[in-house]
Amino acid sequence: MQAKYKYVLALFFILLLYMAVSKREIIKGERELLFLEGDTLLVKVNIEGGVYIRQGHPSGFHYELLNRFAQNEKCDVMLTPKDSSNSWNELLAGDIDILVINEDKEVIPEEFSDFLISSVVVNDNQDVWVVRKDDIILLQQLNYWFNYFKQRKEYNQLVTRYYRRYRGISISSPGGTSVLSPYDEIIKRHSKNIGWDWRLLASLIYQESKFSMNASSAHGAHGLMQIKQATADQFNVDNIFDPEQNVKAGTLLIKRLQKMFDDPQIDSLNRLKFVLAAYNAGEGRVIDIRKLAVHKGVNPNDWNAVKELIPQMRDKSLLPVGILKLGSFRGGETMRFVDEVLNRYQLYSTLVKK
Repeated sequence: MQAKYKYVLALFFILLLYMAVSKREIIKGERELLFLEGDTLLVKVNIEGGVYIRQGHPSGFHYELLNRFAQNEKCDVMLTPKDSSNSWNELLAGDIDILVINEDKEVIPEEFSDFLISSVVVNDNQDVWVVRKDDIILLQQLNYWFNYFKQRKEYNQLVTRYYRRYRGISISSPGGTSVLSPYDEIIKRHSKNIGWDWRLLASLIYQESKFSMNASSAHGAHGLMQIKQATADQFNVDNIFDPEQNVKAGTLLIKRLQKMFDDPQIDSLNRLKFVLAAYNAGEGRVIDIRKLAVHKGVNPNDWNAVKELIPQMRDKSLLPVGILKLGSFRGGETMRFVDEVLNRYQLYSTLVKK
């Protein structure tokens, strides 16, 4: 009996040991699966979109798709702006982790082919994600996850949201449309915070970026609403390359400008025009224009009257001494900006459902 007891006890300890080892293997496997946990993947999308509406919105598609991957891996994704720098050198140097290209239009240059490798094709447009061969584990994780995710309905929903719904759609079609961009819900949500019709905010965003979240200017402005980092910092916005945060920063800036021109002597339409002008040129320029109007005996609260003075601000020698803080101002872009945003808004009001 005693021998039998010892035998059972031994089996019990062997079972406990097996369970402990198995648990360690599971934990180890989970750690290997989540080897990116806590990291930030830097991504650049080298594909045009947004401006060319029939090509869809590839930046938004890949940003959201990779964010789904990042959620699975418990890491973050940060989009870097598409600019004139050599993206292949940036990838090889580790300045970015993933470069998104279209295989039909761009291939890995021969001089980089020994060091870089691309993922499986991630959509019907033949887009791929390129990584360094040193990051082969990252590529394996990307491929493994994508092959799983593309079987889910969420994948088709992303394709529809960023590509399919814009094919053959025109706001000039009979009956118009109810969709302008993949970011309509974001625009609608934040337009309420400034008391704007969402179609007016959409018109401004189209003017700034053509609904391309990857748009960047030579002056360091980025994203849908062309926000500079200094502006984002004022409103505690961390990631201006994220559409939600970009629109949040832009509408907070508009809200501040609305307060600046909240004068009972300025009617609502002129107030809107001054806000738009200030959004484009900066509030300092608009303050200068209105100061010049007072100096010239022109109504400073009437945008149409004030803008007639802008051509005079282009010649520094014609400017009154001590009146203008920022000096000469060309101003043609700002006048077009105000007119085009409002004219497009009228078009949207007629042809786009509220």
